[in-house]
Amino acid sequence: MALTDLSRCSVASRHRGDPLAGSAPVASRWLLIEHQGPWAKKPLTTPPLTASLGAEIERICALFGGKVLLVRRPGRRLPGEDPHAWFAIDTIRRTRVRGTWRTADDLREAAHALGVPLSGSDEDADPMVLVCTHATRDACCAVRGRPIAATLAKALPEEVWECTHLGGHRFAGTLLSLPDGACFGQLDPDNALAAVMGHRAGRTDARFLRGTTRWDPPVQAALAAVLAEHGPADLDDLVPGAADTDGDHTTVEVYGRGSLPPRVVVDVVREALPDAPLSCGDVPKAHVAHRATLRP
Repeated sequence: MALTDLSRCSVASRHRGDPLAGSAPVASRWLLIEHQGPWAKKPLTTPPLTASLGAEIERICALFGGKVLLVRRPGRRLPGEDPHAWFAIDTIRRTRVRGTWRTADDLREAAHALGVPLSGSDEDADPMVLVCTHATRDACCAVRGRPIAATLAKALPEEVWECTHLGGHRFAGTLLSLPDGACFGQLDPDNALAAVMGHRAGRTDARFLRGTTRWDPPVQAALAAVLAEHGPADLDDLVPGAADTDGDHTTVEVYGRGSLPPRVVVDVVREALPDAPLSCGDVPKAHVAHRATLRP
C-alpha cells in the first residue's frame, strides 16, 4: 500500500486535515484478551470465540463502562509461551486484575473482573502501549500500525502489544496508552516513540492526541485544545470541571495545575463534515468532528 494513495483512508484523512482531538473511544475500563490471531473483522468472533460469547462479553464490559480488545505481542511467539493472558484495567484508579483463560467461562470471569474485583484491586497496573494492527478491519491499521509496533517494541519490549480496532482507522497509526487511557493517532514510526516517551515524561504533544478515553468527545477535545495552546504538559494536570451541553454546543471548564492556566473555559462545537470514506474501500459517509475554541 502506498502511503501517498488518496484511496487509502488514512492518507485521505491527513490530506483533508480531519480533526483528531475528540476522536478517542470512550471507556474508563479496558478488558484485554490475549489472542495470537489471525483476528476476524469482528474481533470477538475470532475462534474459539463465537458471536454469542463475544456479544455477551461486550455486554458485561459495558455494564462497567468498559470495552474489550484482543491483544498480542509483536512478532512471532516463542515455543512454549502461553498466549492466554487477560488484563482488566481501570484508567481512573490505574489498577488492574489479571488472569489466564482457556474456556468461555474463563472469559466471562475476565469480563466480570471489570466490576467489583477491579474496584477493590490494589495492584498498580504496569505501563502498556497498544498499537492497532487490525488488518482485517482496515488495511491502514496494519500498514501503518505494524511498523510502529515493531519500532516501539525495540525500545519498550515488555510494554508493547498489538491490538484490535481502536476506532477511527482513518487516523492510523493509532495507539492506546494504559493505564492512563490516552489515545493517539496519525503516528508514524519516526515520531511514535517520541510521542510515547514525551507523554510519559509529562510533555504530551497535542498534535497526536485523540483524547483520554475516560472522557466524552467534547471533553476530550476541550482538554486537547488547552494542551495545544499552553502545552506540552502533563495530561494529569488538566482536570475537566462542569460541562454544559446545548444541542451541538458544549461549554467545558478546564482546571489546570503546574504551568497550565488555573481555569479555562472552552467552547466545543459538534460539526458535521463533508461525506468521505471512513475506511479503505468504503463509500463516502457523513461524519462529525469536535472543534474546540478557548475563550479569552
